[in-house]
Amino acid sequence: MSEPKELQMSKPKELYVAVYDLSFCLHDEDGNEVQNKDGTTKQFHLAYPANKHLGYFIDGLEVTDLEEKSE
Repeated sequence: MSEPKELQMSKPKELYVAVYDLSFCLHDEDGNEVQNKDGTTKQFHLAYPANKHLGYFIDGLEVTDLEEKSE
């Protein structure tokens, strides 16, 4: 007979890094970012689906390389 589900100890699953959201900004040759009227950095997204060729972007990243994003 097996243990009840609430007593079973499950092994934590391994976590992997993936791209969730990807945005870009523009800057001039002096490094000044393009800004919105309110002074915040203007952000851009790709104009087409980025569903391939992004593997190189996360190659070598580990979970320990990440910090939780504060809102």
